[in-house]
Amino acid sequence: MARKAFPHAPSLDLTDVEVILEQTKVYRNGLQQARIRLDLISKHGGQPSDLSVREIESIRLFDYHNQASGTIPLSDDGSITYKGWSAQRDYRGYVSQTTRSGEPRAIQSYFLYLSANADATETLDVAFEIHGDDLSIWRTNGRCFINGIEQPKPAMDKKVGITVTPVPPERYPASSFMLDRRSLDPARFLDTENADGIFDDIVTVSILLVDQTTLGIRSMTCEPAGLIHWKDKVSNIRQPCFTGYVEPGEVTIHWNGALDGHWGSTAPPEQLVSPEEELGVIVLCGRVDIPSWAGAPEAPVKVTMMDAHGSVQSCHIGFVKGERDELIVT
Repeated sequence: MARKAFPHAPSLDLTDVEVILEQTKVYRNGLQQARIRLDLISKHGGQPSDLSVREIESIRLFDYHNQASGTIPLSDDGSITYKGWSAQRDYRGYVSQTTRSGEPRAIQSYFLYLSANADATETLDVAFEIHGDDLSIWRTNGRCFINGIEQPKPAMDKKVGITVTPVPPERYPASSFMLDRRSLDPARFLDTENADGIFDDIVTVSILLVDQTTLGIRSMTCEPAGLIHWKDKVSNIRQPCFTGYVEPGEVTIHWNGALDGHWGSTAPPEQLVSPEEELGVIVLCGRVDIPSWAGAPEAPVKVTMMDAHGSVQSCHIGFVKGERDELIVT
């Protein structure tokens, strides 16, 4: 639908326009975003004033080199793209791995976000387009439409520092996943006669980067939800350990349905005392009275995670052979 001018809309004029990339790289995972900033000073009818609501809503990104058909579509779920690129108005919360923030200036700033999926294999030079209420069109490639005529405006041409590079999502090896164990509730088994054999612990899962910083985990699931393990299966030694898992930021423990009826005399906990933010959790329980049975789920579980960059990570977690309650990532 053609855009209509507001009745008697004052003429729009833009000056001091800058395009600032706050992230110059973005993972091609469809979730992580690069924030693109547009700074400007606007006047309506020669008087300083902010952009109108409709003018702000008109702000779009496009391919600097393809004005005719290179508009980056606004798509929250990334279902519509331009060469694998899509834009959003809202931040999804995924952490950027590179930052190049410009110095804030005492003028208007407007933001759009840019994401890339697996189809985005080439760099993208970005430009902004704004439609004025007076039907003017302002583009940061310098090709503007003013008073019904397309005309060059060299001061609007921002051709430097506008390149966003898509990079393949990082895939971390098993050695990057750290396990940290502690008691789920230290008071739970204080008076238990077999305290040395019965316990409920949590083992947090995190990602350790090469610079020794930790990358957060947004979500985590285990398939199946857990496993059971005996150090050995001698008939008079029945001290197995079994596992469940908890999503980051949640407290509900997910258990493998195949373990139902095989909990022994001490029921497993149903939830954590408090959530673990940005950490996956394996719940590790030790018991003293569960015999082995045919078909018990003893194989390592597949762990699938969404990291703080929006990239999918996976590994397997199981028990160390010959040890009772030691977990290992493979």
